[in-house]
Amino acid sequence: MATPKLLTTTIGSFPKPSYVPVRDWFDASRDATGMNDPTVTKNYEVSPEDEPLFVRAAKEVLAIQVNAGVDIPTDGEVRRENYIHYHCRHLAGFDFDSLENRILRDGAYETDLPAIRGEVSSAEPGYSVHDWKAAQDQCDRPVKATLPGPLTIMDTTADCHYNDRPALNRKLAETVNREVLALAEAGCRYIQVDEPLFARQVDDALSFGMEGLERCFHGAPASVTRIVHMCCGYPEHLDDEVYKKADPDSYFQLAKAVDAAAFDQVSIEDAHCKNDLTLLENYRSKTVILGAVAVARSRVEPVDEIAGRITEALAHIDRDRLVVAPDCGLGLLTPDLAERKLRAMCEAAARA
Repeated sequence: MATPKLLTTTIGSFPKPSYVPVRDWFDASRDATGMNDPTVTKNYEVSPEDEPLFVRAAKEVLAIQVNAGVDIPTDGEVRRENYIHYHCRHLAGFDFDSLENRILRDGAYETDLPAIRGEVSSAEPGYSVHDWKAAQDQCDRPVKATLPGPLTIMDTTADCHYNDRPALNRKLAETVNREVLALAEAGCRYIQVDEPLFARQVDDALSFGMEGLERCFHGAPASVTRIVHMCCGYPEHLDDEVYKKADPDSYFQLAKAVDAAAFDQVSIEDAHCKNDLTLLENYRSKTVILGAVAVARSRVEPVDEIAGRITEALAHIDRDRLVVAPDCGLGLLTPDLAERKLRAMCEAAARA
């Protein structure tokens, strides 16, 4: 009997085509202003006339992924100036005019952030359905929808209202849940909630963050694969090796709670940090999406190297519970680099 093929997916962002009328954090990094440029957050303006450009961009980005061999692509977040604040723009209670200065990611960088100045609620529930449908219509493979998790939203905005982290986490989780249920009703089969802050704030993740994640997926039907992404963070620019990433040992600290939580798949970084792969033995019920190519290094990993690491991983987890992906979104790369890395990744997954 033939060995089943390992599935491949992408995580979220992709380098935007030049004609897209949105400047994002990755653009700011590439032009040396840095990912902390507040104008990216403050000056987000699109009009209905821009819709054909977003659809064109999604089609282009999806085609690159599919042609590289990706089984479950994303729309590349082509509409978003960053994946967190885009969601917040569709909520009540957020102020994008008077920004607040904050130091983020354990002191990794400083920036100006939108503020929470009132009760948080969904101002445009179901907004994500339009975005997902516009992308899915351009692709014959299932397109994964991605949303930011509550703890990560909290760390990338300034709370000037609640002063109660568990309460704010619950409120934000409710807004994510409304999108999850709307996407599920529309027919989306793969929905991912991104919580990279779990790896940096383990205590919060265990005390109330996991509950928030489960609240995000509450009521999602069995037809939906519920995915949580937990990477260790982006650097300020490509090939920045001194950036303060989260400690990958956090994965071990979180593993038991992750495995018990009410979702189906967990996405973790491995290409950059090279985990102790006995970590995978802690996931007895979860499918693991393993980061197989680095997203902030310009080096294109050789196919044999990627395949060897996947083979090492398969010594610690059942084949039918392993999916192959990049460490995180590909937004820091050029389109050519992103495509070359994806092609190598997919060939390695087929070979492993």
